[in-house]
Amino acid sequence: MTVESSLNYQNNFFKTFAQAWADRSTYHLYQGIDTTSETLRLTLAETPGYILAYDKAAVRELHDFLRQDFIAFLREHIPFFEVSDQGEVYFGDWYHRRQFGTIDVFSRSIVQRTDAEREILPQLRAFAKDPDHFLDNQLEAMRKDTYQEVDRLHRQLEDAEADAASSDAVQPEATGSRVRGFLKSFVDPDQDQPAATSHKQSGPDQSQLKARFDSAKASADEAFDTQKRQLQVGAAITRYEYQAVTSNYSSVDQFENILGSLQDDFMRALELKEEQANA
Repeated sequence: MTVESSLNYQNNFFKTFAQAWADRSTYHLYQGIDTTSETLRLTLAETPGYILAYDKAAVRELHDFLRQDFIAFLREHIPFFEVSDQGEVYFGDWYHRRQFGTIDVFSRSIVQRTDAEREILPQLRAFAKDPDHFLDNQLEAMRKDTYQEVDRLHRQLEDAEADAASSDAVQPEATGSRVRGFLKSFVDPDQDQPAATSHKQSGPDQSQLKARFDSAKASADEAFDTQKRQLQVGAAITRYEYQAVTSNYSSVDQFENILGSLQDDFMRALELKEEQANA
């Protein structure tokens, strides 16, 4: 591309983009952003800054204008989403509803930035696989994690008790050996006697182990009861979310496909609106 052709291209592009802004045409504004992003290999987030000479105020004005149409589209396209005027997306309108994410205006998508937001879809997938045992499976996984140290101490305590029982069983034989040694030395005092058998080194004190076990179990019981309530509330919320999804879509997979095609679906809706306006 020559200097002249490059300048002509840019001149035509900015004229077209300026006209789209004058017409308040969301569709053509996005077309300009997409074309520039693809041509210059910029991300969609970077492209408006390039087009508007990195003027932050201008980029913000364009962002806020485009946001209105994208929010309106989301509210209609996914009816169980509650979308605030600032672009926060909430799952449903029930008590304890969760924030699903925040819209990205230029990429026309929903971005999940926190762990809590990113956990929603995996939880919906898990619920879909086994709705009747979703909570039970979570409680069992939490129990294993919470009582891990308790189980370890319990095994140590059982081992210590088994060792103590074994030592008690051997004790009479050891006593008899000492008596026989004493009688033999009395009969033949000059004969060397074998050295006393050394005792096996004792393990952890049972009373200390028991105290540690009792303390760990009490702490685990308290933590489990607290977290159990949280899991119960969380499972109820996931059930509401799952019911909302399956009331509108055939499956969680279809819902995820809808989320993945938001940009394309939005552009088709804008194009149709543009055609109807010009008919």
